[in-house]
Amino acid sequence: MKKLLACAAACIMGLSLFAGCTQTPGGDPDNTGEAHTHSYVYTDADENNHKVTCSGCDDVNETEAHVYDGETDLNCDKCGHARDWYAALSDETKANLSANGYVKDKISDFSQYEGTEAYRKVSTVEELVTAIKDAQYHYKNVWDDATNTYTQVPADGYTEENFKGTVHVIEITNDLNLGYYQLSKEAKKDASIISDFCRTSQNSIKAFTMSEMFTENGMSQISLSNISDLMIYSKNGAKLTHGGFKLTSCDNVVFRNIEFDELWQWEDSASLTTNAVGDYDAFGWAYFKIAFCGYIWLDHCTFGKSYDGQIDVSNVNYTANSGVAFRAPYGADGGNGLHLSWCDFAAGSDDKDGYIYKMMSAIEEDYQKSLSDSGYTCQYQYYKALRDEGATFEDILYGLATPQKKGFLLGDQAHYIDKADDYIYNLGIQVSFANCKFMNFEDRIPKIRGGNAYMYNCVADCSQYYKYRTKLIALGAESTVKAVNETWMCAIPSHAIGAGNQAGVMAENCIFRGIEDLVYNTDVNTNEGFFVQGGYRLVNCSYQLGENDEIYTGSTADKDNKFPTDDSGTICPGFFRWHTPDGEAPFTTNVYALDSLEDVLANSNFGAGAGHNLGDRLLSVEY
Repeated sequence: MKKLLACAAACIMGLSLFAGCTQTPGGDPDNTGEAHTHSYVYTDADENNHKVTCSGCDDVNETEAHVYDGETDLNCDKCGHARDWYAALSDETKANLSANGYVKDKISDFSQYEGTEAYRKVSTVEELVTAIKDAQYHYKNVWDDATNTYTQVPADGYTEENFKGTVHVIEITNDLNLGYYQLSKEAKKDASIISDFCRTSQNSIKAFTMSEMFTENGMSQISLSNISDLMIYSKNGAKLTHGGFKLTSCDNVVFRNIEFDELWQWEDSASLTTNAVGDYDAFGWAYFKIAFCGYIWLDHCTFGKSYDGQIDVSNVNYTANSGVAFRAPYGADGGNGLHLSWCDFAAGSDDKDGYIYKMMSAIEEDYQKSLSDSGYTCQYQYYKALRDEGATFEDILYGLATPQKKGFLLGDQAHYIDKADDYIYNLGIQVSFANCKFMNFEDRIPKIRGGNAYMYNCVADCSQYYKYRTKLIALGAESTVKAVNETWMCAIPSHAIGAGNQAGVMAENCIFRGIEDLVYNTDVNTNEGFFVQGGYRLVNCSYQLGENDEIYTGSTADKDNKFPTDDSGTICPGFFRWHTPDGEAPFTTNVYALDSLEDVLANSNFGAGAGHNLGDRLLSVEY
């Protein structure tokens, strides 16, 4: 209200605000025999100051600095002057907006390419595929077993003058439908860049009842391989649908201010004999799959619900041995880091115009038709089993359809490695999550096998999912679907931090809500040398299970802290350690007060997610 009054008065009175002031009495200018009370007027505002006078006397004529309530307050408390939001930012917030965490000092300033031939604007999928192709480097790694090193040289047919990519910035100017069924022959002609994301899952497509969203669009995977020094971004927060990205042998690659969505399909079948319905393991759809890469930065992006997971990371140590050295990114130094900053992992939307609501409404209509027409067979037997048992449309929508089933899987499973000694290379994983929101996740915030994940200034609010999960458990949802077919699944976990195989997760200045198992370890491998144990450390974090439960704030170092623990004995704070040469934290953080964190992440100018006001500043990496 104070801000509204200040701004209104500034407009109506020519940047003036009248306020009686009894603590600074003046003389008796009107000869009334009574002491004068100053009525302050604020005028002539510039960027830094305003003038203070009195409407009733000449005793007050001063200049004073504008008054603001913190960096996100943009209107002066006294005169209503509106300041530029970016100029108002503190040094701490500017550092948070920079390429920080595990990619600090590893990402180029891409503003150098603006106005050059290395800057490419794209408005179609065909143009995007061409730009990615032009960004590729053509080189090979020559391995020397004697020195355990490699030398990078131009690939056959290329020279030092032409083996590098010619595109370093791709600006996406329009929303793009990446669905494979919607692509032109021109877009599909280079299968090394864009491919059918269902090419190995045709049997599942035939067995499952696929939605109209899928049958019309399909799914694509776009591959970025052998690419160094590339930013893909949008000034206006363009939306990419029905597609994910696979990054292999890339270094210094950035995605900024892009929305990703529509990468999910309700899993169901008209046949009671279809196997593994509800497992969500038939399709490998994820927004990003990253392997054998150096430093990658995903910033100010919005992610909708995905089928198999949001982001997967594996095989970070491309210098481990001669067998994988050929995958080394050009110019990489042997290190790696993935930094996720200011991202909104929003799960699924219940917007009635959105694809999930329309998809689930069509399923409900089919179910209702099977009830009213005895000759009609419901095409969604999994859904029918839940509804027949008493689950409502809303229970299924908010308990199964909109929550994000799997979040972030960081690291290969141990059984993928031939020898236990090789698994030590997973300890090189380095992923940082900064200033991010995770809404209604079921699992993996994150799950890591080896290495370190560092979370700070993050909010994981799974309250809505937890409420409807509780209802589905009470209805016996898991046993209900298994009674139809013993291979069917209705796993509704409530997990956040998972760590195993000597991995460690640090969460600093984070808020967790609606998560039953705050920490867990489900990786079990009895082979000697695989080191099942994982560790975690919480510093100044808050935790609340149900909306009526206590909010606890503290750290795992506090004696008798109230954070939930895991009773398996395989994950605990005592197993946490930094996988750094000196055993110390890899970088410093800038944290916000917990009671203001959610307001910061919701800031309309620079908050979490795509579509804010960073605009031309997105090409910079330091602020």
